[in-house]
Amino acid sequence: MQRTYLSILAIVWAGVASAQEVSLGSYLTSMDRTSVTFSGRIKYNSSEGDFTFYDENREPFGVTIDAGRDARERIETECNNTSFMVSYDDLCTISGSGTVEIRGSRVYISVEQVNQLNE
Repeated sequence: MQRTYLSILAIVWAGVASAQEVSLGSYLTSMDRTSVTFSGRIKYNSSEGDFTFYDENREPFGVTIDAGRDARERIETECNNTSFMVSYDDLCTISGSGTVEIRGSRVYISVEQVNQLNE
């Protein structure tokens, strides 16, 4: 995940640097809380109490569920998988909208609306 994130950041950074230089911290701050739509796979690990989103490249992102209690409980119930090794095809499919949260060098998705969730 961090490799992909840093690669994307380097490409964008190169474009920004040619126009005007911006510090990395300023750039990350400007991208934090950006609205996004997403689709991919999601996993809930009840033994650790965390959610992981996987994009189309199978890159993992931490997840915060801000779509309400019903959405969170549905994901917890339908997408629970405590296994370390899991097939991408066995994960729940999800699409929706939310925001990107940047915490240090980690990127999280804050899920604010679930449009589709399938086992």
